[in-house]
Amino acid sequence: MFTKFHRMILSAAAFMSVLAADAGLVAHFSMDVRSGQILETVSGERFAVQGNFAPENVPGAVGNALRFDGYTSHVNARLRDLLPSDARKMTVSLWVALPCYPIIQIDTDTPEKTAIATCLDASKKTGFGFYVGFNGKYSFRTYVGGWPVNIDVETPLPVYQWNNLVAVIDCDARQVKLYNNGVEVGSSRANGSISLPQSDFYMGQSTESRKSGPFELMSFNGLIDDISIWDEAKNIADLSGIKAENAPDLDIPASRFADDILRPHFHGMPAAGWTNECHGLYHADGRYHLFFQKNADGPYMARLHWGHISSENLYDWREEPIAIAPGNWYDIKGCWSGCVFADDVITGGKPNILYTAVDYAKAMIAGAAPVTADLDDWTKYASNPIIGGRPAGLSDDFRDPYFFRSGNDAYIIVGSSKGGVGTTTLHRYNAASGSWTNGGDLFFTGSSAAQDGTFWEMPNVTRMPDGRWLFTATPLGTLQGVRTLYWIGSIAADGKFVPDASSRSPRTVELTSRQGFGLLSPTVYNHDGKTIALGIVPDKLPSETNWRLGWAHCYSLPREWSLAADGSLVQRPYSGLADMRTATSFLRSDFTLSGSVDMSPVAGRSVELCGEFVVGSSQFGFKIFKNGAAEGSIYYNPATGELVADFSALPRLINDGGVYDGVYRASLPVRPAAGSTLKINAFVDHSIVDIFVNDTWATSVRVFPTDTDGINIEAFSTGTTDVRRLRAWQLSVYGSGSGVESVLPDPAGNGLVDVYSIDGVMVRSQVASGEALNDLPAGFYIVGDKKMYVK
Repeated sequence: MFTKFHRMILSAAAFMSVLAADAGLVAHFSMDVRSGQILETVSGERFAVQGNFAPENVPGAVGNALRFDGYTSHVNARLRDLLPSDARKMTVSLWVALPCYPIIQIDTDTPEKTAIATCLDASKKTGFGFYVGFNGKYSFRTYVGGWPVNIDVETPLPVYQWNNLVAVIDCDARQVKLYNNGVEVGSSRANGSISLPQSDFYMGQSTESRKSGPFELMSFNGLIDDISIWDEAKNIADLSGIKAENAPDLDIPASRFADDILRPHFHGMPAAGWTNECHGLYHADGRYHLFFQKNADGPYMARLHWGHISSENLYDWREEPIAIAPGNWYDIKGCWSGCVFADDVITGGKPNILYTAVDYAKAMIAGAAPVTADLDDWTKYASNPIIGGRPAGLSDDFRDPYFFRSGNDAYIIVGSSKGGVGTTTLHRYNAASGSWTNGGDLFFTGSSAAQDGTFWEMPNVTRMPDGRWLFTATPLGTLQGVRTLYWIGSIAADGKFVPDASSRSPRTVELTSRQGFGLLSPTVYNHDGKTIALGIVPDKLPSETNWRLGWAHCYSLPREWSLAADGSLVQRPYSGLADMRTATSFLRSDFTLSGSVDMSPVAGRSVELCGEFVVGSSQFGFKIFKNGAAEGSIYYNPATGELVADFSALPRLINDGGVYDGVYRASLPVRPAAGSTLKINAFVDHSIVDIFVNDTWATSVRVFPTDTDGINIEAFSTGTTDVRRLRAWQLSVYGSGSGVESVLPDPAGNGLVDVYSIDGVMVRSQVASGEALNDLPAGFYIVGDKKMYVK
């Protein structure tokens, strides 16, 4: 169980005055960044903060702390000759806070540790270092009399709190002691002298490098603050009274991605790093809570945790502390996917987590319960694992538990494989013993590997409002690769799924999806009379691109699901998304579209487009990310009955080569008749486009346009098309209160106007129109109903 932010108090100025008057201080790094460098205050030397992103300071234990990103940021400093060759005393102190532990190695249980800060030189047998392992165990290392001295602490370094690590070396007393927040956590005998000659001093990464692709694994994620070295053995009582002046701020600084034109704004995703499947949507304490697979140490897949984001409205998300992390014998390799459920009998009506717990031999099913009503604090079941592994006769792949209740009986289903075809196991709850069966019963199995895949990820079964049951799974190994399928049916008395006659063969959730593109592994949640679904939409970018971006993947917009009479899935945008619409809008009704229509003032990378077109013989739809001839298009082709999203003419990061090559085609399941109305509703958010057709079919597509000037929006027809209604809105997570007021700039320059960014965010309020754009950065702005460009 992690402890939430611990508040500690102290005046930083008071501590700095203590340091200034401390004659024994021989080196001090405050970690304040100036011009990309930190200062060693005793020598006056400055050292560059290196990494993929600009150096990040946040309020620290003393003054400002330096934020390390977990895979690129580090400092290679230099220490002077600090101690005489026969020195017998030294004290080293630093502050550290971290949200999780370093990776060290991929999928390997290792005793190795990476450096928090070190100048240890094994060849010269000099220096010291603080280290932490993938399991949180930490240590202090040094040499005394030429012999290694290691103090290893078996209790993991606490996360989400400040740890003031102090090592006191007193060879006269023949001891080295390590303290954390004033409490002794380890000690060692020591006899001889210590040596701290001129040496390199590394912060945030080890001297040894180990990489997975472009990603550095021997790296530190979190805050380091106020490193001090004394040439004396300090009395810990003199240091233990010094408390942090700020709680550790482990949020990702907003500056990191402020200029990123590709990062989505209103789609769920963690603040940085890697995400995989989202799971466990749940409403509590006035907010939606969404949990997901997370690696906070970088945008790559390794040692997965359960991340946690929350939102009041399903579009303005904030990241919460990690919910559950690997650390027990049964989940030391990772806490993989599962679900969140509440049950009056089993959980007392409170939400609980079921997850796949993985050691280095097999997968098991485990659980966790909330400590707080806001779901920010969780504790794992003492009885874990609740299911000890796969039933006999199935594949070793066994993961992604999902809970459901039918009548008076409670069940868990888990994805697996039998005979080379995807299946789900069925586990029944025994109320008398509080345990789950594991006898090998199967909930539902596919018909063939070609159609249904060789293994089923993220199985989910939901009772729909009309009483029918919706079963979804994301198979591996179909002829079309990875994509999400669904069946409609009922639950038999024994808890097994029985597909309806209309679902003898599965249907696809997405209009277009193959080889892992589109929405995958949806989480489905019934709340307030709505069935809400959203899932991961992988970016499919090369690792090197994710390394540069600092993030990987996002989730779809929430969709409202229902079932048609024929058992087909009906998908429409979640109604609450309309609250993102700003006053910057476009409306035109009942006209004939010939060629293109500019939809100004709506433009940019955060827009909603909605057109109701009369089907004729011409293609019709929208052009987005347009700049001159470069454009993306979303349109319907009556000749083929296809919806097409064509991004092949855009300058973009290529993520779909050899699969879609920029052109996403989907035959509509029901072909619209000539003269009927076809509604295309598209939400554009920087690098993801969610498309809904006739409030019935949907698909989510990732596209990464790189032209910063590619922001224009048009509606078009290749011939003539009658339009019932054409609408567009600038979107903002701040909702309808933001956007452009219907005020024209005063030609004389004396009137007052508001200025908005192209994404609908207010930049200036009530300024003289003649000065509205003065000194603004280059880019497009909306002033009144005019779109203007600052060079």
